[in-house]
Amino acid sequence: MEVSSNFGCSGVDIRRFIQHTAQNLSYIRDWAKETAGKEDDELSSYMVEPFNKARQAGEIPKDVKIESFWTTVTPAGEVKNLNAVDLPGIDPTDVWDLTKAEIQGRQRAIWALHALKKYKPGFENATLRTFASSLGVRESRKIIGAYDLTEHDVRNEARFEDSVGIFPEFLDGYGVVILPTTGRYFQVPYGILLPQKVENLLVAGRCVAGDKISHAATRQMMCCAVTGQGAGVASAVSLKNDVTCREVDVSEVQKVLEKQGVRTQ
Repeated sequence: MEVSSNFGCSGVDIRRFIQHTAQNLSYIRDWAKETAGKEDDELSSYMVEPFNKARQAGEIPKDVKIESFWTTVTPAGEVKNLNAVDLPGIDPTDVWDLTKAEIQGRQRAIWALHALKKYKPGFENATLRTFASSLGVRESRKIIGAYDLTEHDVRNEARFEDSVGIFPEFLDGYGVVILPTTGRYFQVPYGILLPQKVENLLVAGRCVAGDKISHAATRQMMCCAVTGQGAGVASAVSLKNDVTCREVDVSEVQKVLEKQGVRTQ
């Protein structure tokens, strides 16, 4: 998935911006390639028109895609986060690629700001407030695990005997958007934290084992918290019982997690 270079603005006429936005509502279906249907009429902060106009005017290169999702406006005239600049083809494990993306991302953020100032009501006097402190990385290396989570698992409420937590049916990636509005969830198996060939290593966060569509769920910050807590407890139990992480009694891990308030079923 692409890396992102977000930015924020000050000096925005929030009233005019919100008024214009309310007259030109955007919906999830306007940009998602696939939803479950229930998301189709959900509002979105998706914004693309100013950047398309700038591209047509030659102010943004034709091969540069910019489209924005905005969050957090304040009465002081701030739009604190514009998730507008995605850079495809960047390898987050390569320091030269990361350097290139930091430079290109800031350039594209400036192009995006100029487009907003010219083509988005309320942004006429906007100034750059912040660049993101670093690139947003959605995907890099993943392990091949004792178990690899699948698209079928996350879409069909999979259940596992070695569950270390649960996560809603919440997917956002590869053009698939399914929001957690139904109560459906899948269990997160311990096996996706365990590399196949390395002992006493537990992996948590977006690099757990799984296929592309499952990654659209496990990369979410809340799911990273689930796998992080599971890995932390499992490592403590392995030390306490003087066994490897692969030999840990998962039922004991589950009991500790449940005492901590974690739902494993």
